[in-house]
Amino acid sequence: MKRKWLIQFRKSKNLTQEDVASAAFIDRAYYSQVENGRRNPGLSVAQNIGHVLNFDPMMFFQEHLQYNNSSQNTNLSFEISDKLKSMESGEILYLYNSLEIHDHHIITFFLNGREKGSKCLIIDNKNKFNQIKQRLENLFTESEIENHIYFISKEEFDSYSPKDIANKLKILQHEFENSKSIRIWFSDSHKYQNDCLLNLNKNIKDIKKSDKDILFIHTYNASVISAGEHIQMMRAYPFLMTDKEIVNSPFYNPSNQISYILPSLFIQDNK
Repeated sequence: MKRKWLIQFRKSKNLTQEDVASAAFIDRAYYSQVENGRRNPGLSVAQNIGHVLNFDPMMFFQEHLQYNNSSQNTNLSFEISDKLKSMESGEILYLYNSLEIHDHHIITFFLNGREKGSKCLIIDNKNKFNQIKQRLENLFTESEIENHIYFISKEEFDSYSPKDIANKLKILQHEFENSKSIRIWFSDSHKYQNDCLLNLNKNIKDIKKSDKDILFIHTYNASVISAGEHIQMMRAYPFLMTDKEIVNSPFYNPSNQISYILPSLFIQDNK
């Protein structure tokens, strides 16, 4: 299917396909295939075309990941994408209502991080990770996915001791060394009520803060969280995310903030 939006961007600049292709360092035939929807650009090519025509290169990837075709949801998707792209660091509480939209935002979270050169850590169940990986394979090679996204299963959180989990996170430090920014997506469930993360931090010693930028999203199914729990969690996070938007948390209180998992990524050996 033709990318009519891409054609409109090019024509609005009064450029030919040859003009765009030359400025984006690709040949005209390749660009023509991209415009006509017969070929999907890689991230670097998408960035070059976006730079030439002055649009967000993530539009190429978002079009494959829409959870439906309504213009309203498309706009909402880009609102979330734009906000995540503008954030270098921070802690976000995401209370979702739609699991489908939740999964869509995981992809967006990774794509924005990939564009910035960030490493991404996802903590979720194995089935969820396999679903996400399958969708990403439509956009990236397996090696590109493995080099930029890491996974810890929720099953490990169930079966491992906090110390064991801390040791696993410690191993990831080597993978994160060459990345100045890290994105972490932690999908939680009502049954944990934060005990898992709190116990994890209680068993971590010699924590040293890192100079890396960390963007952390902690997700819960809003339908199984009580109103009191909503308010309590919103006090601990400076940003609140819903399926539609990311806003400043109205109840955020820095004195009540709990750093659930971020410090555990940067454990230092005893010296």
